[in-house]
Amino acid sequence: MDDETLALRLSERLFVCPGIESVALGGSHASGTADARSDIDLGLYYRPGNPPDLQSLRGIVAEIDDHGRREAVTDLDEWGPWVNGGAWIEVDGRRIDLLFRDLERVAEAIDDCRAGRIATHFQVGHPAGFSTQIYAAEVHLCRVLQDRRGALAGLKARTYPYPRALRSALVAGLWESRSLLDAASKSAARGDVHHVAGSAFRAVACMVQALFGLNERYWTNEKASVSLVDSLPLRPEGFGRRIAMILGRVGTGPDELQASLHSLEELVNECTALPSGP
Repeated sequence: MDDETLALRLSERLFVCPGIESVALGGSHASGTADARSDIDLGLYYRPGNPPDLQSLRGIVAEIDDHGRREAVTDLDEWGPWVNGGAWIEVDGRRIDLLFRDLERVAEAIDDCRAGRIATHFQVGHPAGFSTQIYAAEVHLCRVLQDRRGALAGLKARTYPYPRALRSALVAGLWESRSLLDAASKSAARGDVHHVAGSAFRAVACMVQALFGLNERYWTNEKASVSLVDSLPLRPEGFGRRIAMILGRVGTGPDELQASLHSLEELVNECTALPSGP
C-alpha cells in the first residue's frame, strides 16, 4: 500500500472520532517533496468548543498503531500552544505523525497573514520559532481528506492568492537579519561561538522567509527550506550552497566568526537588492 492510500484509510478511521471536524494530509507528502524517509503527517482539525474525544481517539490509535499504544495520544496543549499535541505512531512499519489543529486559531492566523501580521512564538521542535504563517501554509498546501462541514476547504480557499501584505511583511523582516548580524559582531570578536552560531541560524531563517515571501510561496518550517530556496526564481545565486558553507563551518575563533558574519551580510545585501515588483 502506498503512503497516499494509507493516509486516506487512516483518515477514514480517525474521522470517526467525535470532535474531529477535518483530517488533512500535510508535510512533505502534501508538498510533493517526500522521500522514502518521510513521515506521513495527518492534521486533525477541531473546534475548541467541541474538542476531540480523547478516549475515543486513544481507542482508535490502539487499534491502528503497530504497538497498540493508547498512551501515544497526548492531551490537548501537551506539546505547547502552537503544536498543541497529537501522537507519534507506526502503522505497517511507517511513521505517522498526528497533529491537533484548532480551526479557530488557524482561521485567525490566516486572517492575520492576509493583513500582513506575523508573530513568532517559542515552540519545542521549531528552532527558528513557530511563525503563525505556518498555519496558513499548512492549509494552503494540504490535501483535504475528510471535511465534515467544509470548514477546512473554506479556509484553504482563503489562502489564495498569496497575500500581498504577507509578502511585504516578510521582505521587510530582513531588518532582523541585519540586526542579528550586527549584534553578533561583538560576540565574534570575543570568540563566542554559541551566540554567533545562534544569530547566524536565525538570520538565515529570516532571509529564507523573506525569499519565500518575495516569490509568493508559503513557508512551512525550517526543514529543507534552504535547499528549497534554490528552486525559487528570485534568490541570490548559489544561496543554498553558500549557506551550507557558512553554517557548516561558522568558525571557532574571532577571525573565522567575523568572516562568517561578513558572508551572511553579503547575502542579506543581495536579498535586499532583488527586484520586489509593484
